[in-house]
Amino acid sequence: MSSRPTLVTISFSHYCEKARWALDRAGIAYREEAYVPGVHLLGTVRRGGRSTPLLELGDGTPSLKDSTDILAYVERAKPGLLYPEDPSERREVSELEELFDAELGPHARRLVYHLLLDSGSSMAPVIRQTTQGAQRALAPVLAPIVGRMVKRGLKVDAEGAARSRPRVEAVCARVEALLADGRGFLVGGRFTAADLTFAALYSPLVSPPEHPVTSRVDEAPSYRAMCAENRRRPAGQFAMAIYERERARVIA
Repeated sequence: MSSRPTLVTISFSHYCEKARWALDRAGIAYREEAYVPGVHLLGTVRRGGRSTPLLELGDGTPSLKDSTDILAYVERAKPGLLYPEDPSERREVSELEELFDAELGPHARRLVYHLLLDSGSSMAPVIRQTTQGAQRALAPVLAPIVGRMVKRGLKVDAEGAARSRPRVEAVCARVEALLADGRGFLVGGRFTAADLTFAALYSPLVSPPEHPVTSRVDEAPSYRAMCAENRRRPAGQFAMAIYERERARVIA
């Protein structure tokens, strides 16, 4: 008998939230093994990867090493759950998912890290409130190390943030153009991987209360102000609505 899959995460990562949400939506039981950046290698390298999310299926097959592969696994387990049957709609969903993965994900992440780290905020509260065990206990020690690693590895500085803002803006403009006709979902009149991916990857900019991890974090005033600004725009309102309506739903 195979064991329960293990989802290796950086718990507050929006790409990990994308994978977590898809598994939760499908009702697929799994065990989450959460780390902070850098320490996550303890969970990924021995499973054949380096980045998160990583899903070890527990059946001897190779681990799934990114969120898109994990959504494809969910779709194989629950056909039609996240991708439409109609070929043109399915293609549109996949194209939007790819756009959000490539453009929204990395640039939203850089903007949030820049806001937090350049404002002098410590990552200790985030580490303490989103991990357990030794990582939680060592949060004051890990925080400056993680902060330096993130700034160096993701090029988190003023110049990087200036490059990322228009990239996020372009994605939001694309989403808002789709929503302009009053639709409730991005493609085909129902919840798909496009909605899930946009909401998950935009979540660091709006901080939905339904988010299972970041909702536990005490937010800095500067971060709350940024989230309030993004919640006012149509793309932010859409992400918040998708979280409110869809995040807790499980399809039996």
